Amino acid sequence: MVLSVLLAPALLLSQIRGPAKMLGIVLDQDTGAPIEGVTIKAYFKDTDTSVTPSPVTDKEGKWKALFIRTGMWSLDFQKPGYLPQKLSYRVVFEMGFKVPEIEIRLKKMQGVVVKSDTLKELEKGDALYNEKKYPEAISAYEALLAKAPDFYVIKKNIGDCYFAMQNYEKALENYLQVNEKQPDRADLLIAIANAYNNWGKPDQALEWYKKVPVTGIRDVNSAYNTGVVFANSGNQADALKYFQKAVEIDPQFADGYYQLGLCQVAVGATPEAVAALNKFIELAPDSADAPTAKAIVETLTKK
Repeated sequence: MVLSVLLAPALLLSQIRGPAKMLGIVLDQDTGAPIEGVTIKAYFKDTDTSVTPSPVTDKEGKWKALFIRTGMWSLDFQKPGYLPQKLSYRVVFEMGFKVPEIEIRLKKMQGVVVKSDTLKELEKGDALYNEKKYPEAISAYEALLAKAPDFYVIKKNIGDCYFAMQNYEKALENYLQVNEKQPDRADLLIAIANAYNNWGKPDQALEWYKKVPVTGIRDVNSAYNTGVVFANSGNQADALKYFQKAVEIDPQFADGYYQLGLCQVAVGATPEAVAALNKFIELAPDSADAPTAKAIVETLTKK
């Protein structure tokens, strides 16, 4: 039986309720077996609202979120003992349109054993985090860590709380401790880079962004933000890769096309730049950057 999500209370219904739906399946990356109990945190940026309660996978690894708005959603797939994944997904609605199943494969962490009482404590901290009660969430996570010191990955959660509180120094302190044991974890590399960037340390941020493999990014914000840092450092060629990834993830992402077009101008890819900027103008004709985009296209296409 697939677990469906009812969106409540009434305030949330008015903010994210719509005619569309999402559905998916979560599998083990190594075995292909379905994973039960994965929480999917579905966030809709346009209204700064999340689906409540969060969908959870059933015994077949399946989940659903019903009666939601169309547009770009940010999805976080989390289960203790597995490396989390972040995905940007554009929800559309058309009569007669078959909704595709979102397939996610999670990698099991080696050497991490999660007990049932640990899960309950973790859920308590996560609930406080979702309510934006960050100091309380930190206390809950730290209490859990004191009881289960081997559950070091919880420091990522603690770091996320400090990041949300804009205490980037403390966020990094926790992120880096996890990175020592999981150096190839992509979401952690991005978190470290973002913390340095927000802390006003672009050089350090750039070094960490360089470690993020573009092929592994499935979140539009991560792709775009990485591109911005490379562009600001004058590295247009690398920035271009990440802006391309951003519009690949979300073909309706206007700002991604604008930045992509500017990078393509910088590297001399004129036809591609014209196409990207025209797409930006099509998607965001009233943007403050639209006149600039039009002027660049006019210059590039003059005979």
